[in-house]
Amino acid sequence: MSRNKRHVAGMLWLVVMAVALAACTGPGQAAPGGINVGSRARDFTLENLAGDKVSLSDYEGKVVLINFWATWCPPCRAEIPDLEAAYRAWEGNGLVVLGLSTDESREQVQAFVDEFGMTYPILLDSEAKIMETYRARGLPMSVLVDRDGVIQVRHIGYLDAEQLNDYLAQVMP
Repeated sequence: MSRNKRHVAGMLWLVVMAVALAACTGPGQAAPGGINVGSRARDFTLENLAGDKVSLSDYEGKVVLINFWATWCPPCRAEIPDLEAAYRAWEGNGLVVLGLSTDESREQVQAFVDEFGMTYPILLDSEAKIMETYRARGLPMSVLVDRDGVIQVRHIGYLDAEQLNDYLAQVMP
């Protein structure tokens, strides 16, 4: 084998090994910690509609469904009643739904909350910083965090009642 062919074969072997090594790093290793299934959820602090600071860590020991949404998003609007129903049904067992609105206007969000009768905590992520942290590339997106603070589900897109109940059955007592 010529020297040039050996060099190409050696380079090809290195590429194959790099790809194999990357594939074997396991879940949660390819992206920053705190946003993948199996990793501890990253803490954050945002204001609620009343202007109070609320952190994910405030709900330590509870199951938390973080739902990224916006008032202008049709699938977001469609899933709100199911999220509200699940919150009311499971709240006594330790479920918290945190609705992270990416809208800019507090008044617009409040009008939406009133229209839909939302009773779970609504937090304002108007600069989409937490949305970026959790790599929510589209809306809606939901992240289910168990009582130990570990992400169990990342659901992108519309979350219907059946899917939501299936997810909750996995982490609720």
